Amino acid sequence: MSPRFLVLAAALNAAAVATANAAAAAEPSKEQIAFFESKVLPVLKENCYKCHSLEQNKAKGGLTLDSHAGVMKGGENGAVITPGDPAKSPLIAAVKYLDPDLQMPPKGEKLKDDQVAALIEWVKMGAPDNRNSVNATKLSGLTDSARHHWAYQPVTKPAVPTTKNPTWIRTPVDAFVLQKLEEKGMLPGPDPGPGEADKRSVLIRRASYDLTGLPPTTDELNAFLIDPAPFPTAFSKVIERLLASPHYGERWGRFWLDSARYADTIGGDRGGNMMGDYRYPYAWTYRDYVIKAFNKDKPYDQFIIEQLAADKLPDLERDKTRLAALGFITVGQRFGNNDDVINDRIDVVTKGFLAMTVVCARCHDHKFDPIPTKDYYALHGIFASTTEPTEEPLISNPDPALFKDFEAKMAKLEANNRGILYKFAEDKNWLFRQHASSYLQAAFKTRPNASAEALLERQKFIADEKLDPVLSNYVNQRSRGDDSVWGPWKRFRAMADGDWQPAQLAKEIFENKGGKYNPIVAAGFSQAVPKNMDEVAEIYGKIFASVEPKAKPFMVAVATATGDEVIGFDKATHQLLAQPVGVELPAALTNDRLQEVVNALPNQMRPRLNFGAINELKLTHDGSPVRAMVVVDKAKPQDTPVYIRGQAAVKGDLVPRHFLEILSGGKPQPFKDGSGRFELAKAIASKTNPLTPRVIVNRVWMHHFGEGFVRTPDDLGTQSEPPSHPELIDYLASYFLDRNWSIKDLHRMIMNSHVYQISSDGNKKYEAVDPENRLLWRANIRRLDFEAMRDSLLVFSGKLDRTVGGQPVNLTDEPYSNRRTVYGYIDRGNLPELMSHFDFSNPEMPNSKRTTTIVPQQALFLMNSPMSIDVARSVIARKEVMQAGTDVARIIAIYRVLFQRQPKKEEVPLAYAFLGTDAKNVPTFSEEQKKVNEKLAKKAEDAGKEMAPGRNDAYRAIQNEGQYIQRKPLTSWETYAQALLLSNEAAYVN
Repeated sequence: MSPRFLVLAAALNAAAVATANAAAAAEPSKEQIAFFESKVLPVLKENCYKCHSLEQNKAKGGLTLDSHAGVMKGGENGAVITPGDPAKSPLIAAVKYLDPDLQMPPKGEKLKDDQVAALIEWVKMGAPDNRNSVNATKLSGLTDSARHHWAYQPVTKPAVPTTKNPTWIRTPVDAFVLQKLEEKGMLPGPDPGPGEADKRSVLIRRASYDLTGLPPTTDELNAFLIDPAPFPTAFSKVIERLLASPHYGERWGRFWLDSARYADTIGGDRGGNMMGDYRYPYAWTYRDYVIKAFNKDKPYDQFIIEQLAADKLPDLERDKTRLAALGFITVGQRFGNNDDVINDRIDVVTKGFLAMTVVCARCHDHKFDPIPTKDYYALHGIFASTTEPTEEPLISNPDPALFKDFEAKMAKLEANNRGILYKFAEDKNWLFRQHASSYLQAAFKTRPNASAEALLERQKFIADEKLDPVLSNYVNQRSRGDDSVWGPWKRFRAMADGDWQPAQLAKEIFENKGGKYNPIVAAGFSQAVPKNMDEVAEIYGKIFASVEPKAKPFMVAVATATGDEVIGFDKATHQLLAQPVGVELPAALTNDRLQEVVNALPNQMRPRLNFGAINELKLTHDGSPVRAMVVVDKAKPQDTPVYIRGQAAVKGDLVPRHFLEILSGGKPQPFKDGSGRFELAKAIASKTNPLTPRVIVNRVWMHHFGEGFVRTPDDLGTQSEPPSHPELIDYLASYFLDRNWSIKDLHRMIMNSHVYQISSDGNKKYEAVDPENRLLWRANIRRLDFEAMRDSLLVFSGKLDRTVGGQPVNLTDEPYSNRRTVYGYIDRGNLPELMSHFDFSNPEMPNSKRTTTIVPQQALFLMNSPMSIDVARSVIARKEVMQAGTDVARIIAIYRVLFQRQPKKEEVPLAYAFLGTDAKNVPTFSEEQKKVNEKLAKKAEDAGKEMAPGRNDAYRAIQNEGQYIQRKPLTSWETYAQALLLSNEAAYVN
């Protein structure tokens, strides 16, 4: 290795360290603080404060972790974290159990993997912590200033302003935008392109991607170019066609799914220690509900109500498929702690509909917004009073023949799981019966008031007797019961710690008045008066040994039982042979009950049932019944107390279930209807709620212009920037309410405006005044998101499957699916790298605005992916390209397919240079352009008629010649097509 290389490496390393230190010292961002409060603070509170809390006067090792100062100070042995460097942070080593002498939390209570990962990520960030940063302890959002924040004020409809250039205005939107431009001495940019054809091709591409996420087809482009109507009228017709397309719902439904943190799996630690498959077999029914709702232009207020309380609708019988809307609540991440599940649901409701960070009030009053902790626990009570039924309701029946096949396969899988469970129970129960007295002696040594010496003695006893320690713990757990088998044992054990008088108890048990005890157990005490608990254990050992000869035939009878009893075996024998692992009959062991039985067993003692195969069948079989992931109210809804500092063990005042104080006129009324979900939904969807219309208007604007009026679409609180056009956001919010909450009407108002249709051309003078284009003097250049990029490739190849709705498909593995990307399977806990590379939304939390990055992996995918290579071949094999009469005509055809425009004059010689053809022999561009225009003119009689998208079915055989074709090198034309796919124009909407 050269010295120069080492010097460079050292310099880079020093720079990296300096950057990390600077980042650690910098004021934490809102996103970092949100991460700390949602992911890190709960871990510290639940696992660390009991030993390291200044407030609780506990500082083992001199360390307190309930303040930022305490964390940074460390303990008696020095600092516990090095901001920016988890590897040098003793706290991380302790929670990872790297050192046997330093393990936190102690006593084998190791944190879950996702909790450790959150702490590591927090330290990498520089350990952002707002608990006692500058003035943090004094900050409070419960102020008059916060309550008068613009977003919390009533929506009023401002008058449309007058401007100096009224002829430029096409809709009221233009007047508001133009007014602000004129105040700065600016004018909007020109219409796109120098000519009508260029203008139209740019705009139809913009509109098509905005409303459907797909590029316009050649026929759609041609129809627009030859439409003789005035441009505004012709473009309005394009908007109407796109809004009527079933692909509109797919595009805008996907935007909403980001806000709803949609995924097909539970994610995180995959449900704590719960058994069962981590996939949601019916999450896709929520996704399809959302797509249909947008296609139908379901009024947004109704859209809200159905997602929170579809089960409470008075007219539900009219259309039960609306139950799928409740997936909004249920498709989120799952945790071992139910309070974290509730926190996730509060977060998605308040961010998704209201753009409020209410979960910041879980541990304390919100530091910036007028949200008291009691507001959080008012909502907590709503979702704590809500539960999920054992079986999801059926909302659609499959084809009877397909369903029959599904039922047969499901029955086979469930029978196989029952067989695994029965074999497990048989083995464990046999092992117990062979050493029943020893297992019970060990159980007695583990009684609640046992001394430390007794516990050590127990460990030695288990080792000496060669007992299974896991089974021993389970026997101890089971033998604490008060049922007919273990009731006598429990009574003797209680007597052992007091006055030992066994004769009377043994007599009482034997007489068994009222049949309280298992008859065989009662008979076991007929002549035996135990002198101590060891003798009680020996009596039980003989009792269990007495039924051993019946064990094998019993298990055969259980496995083959068709009713609700085991033929040939009395109840008393059944009870004993089902100890300690219970044995239920096949009729009772549905898939859901199987999961409950297995989940009730200790973590280390769970049989490996194949729940994954069952969910796989539900997810993929065409005959699978369509069900909805719903919630229902608990039989007895109840309010939740405040958790002091977010600690469930330290409870404060009980809080009635109600809506947020700031949106209730300062006097929220308690909810009385069940859990309160229906009342919550109506409060959010009320016309008097100023946030709801502003939030959705801001997001719709953002998706059309690249940025919202407020650039934080999930937070319109006091920490957000002021809106760029405050009067316009309120005008559109009022218009939205007046138009019956119609999102499609909102599109019409925005897209028919002149400001939506202007060019993206720059202006150096204006860039100096408004470099971020917040005043909209030009169109923003927007990058295609992952869905639009992948779907475009499928359109270019001619292979896009335009079927709407259905079960999720695998997008990232061969053979690649040709379904639209919105139907892709999303694994929350293991998001494919391809999606991450292209900035796919993080499904762990509501996220209405994706990040946009340009990284090498994106280009590498387009250069090397088999899918991308196939697209390059398919473009050249398309009908319009293959039938082009000259090379220039072929170049024009390729441009029209990929960019929905004709190539510029200078681009044709560049293409010939790339292809290695003599540019001198290229026909003049104007001649080729004339030929194309003549072809378009022939279609003039069809002006005004919609043209169906071409599917090019006859040419698919060329594109699918198998593995041999895939291995062939790309031709020069195919390489040229791939190069165009790698261009900026292919990746951006201009």
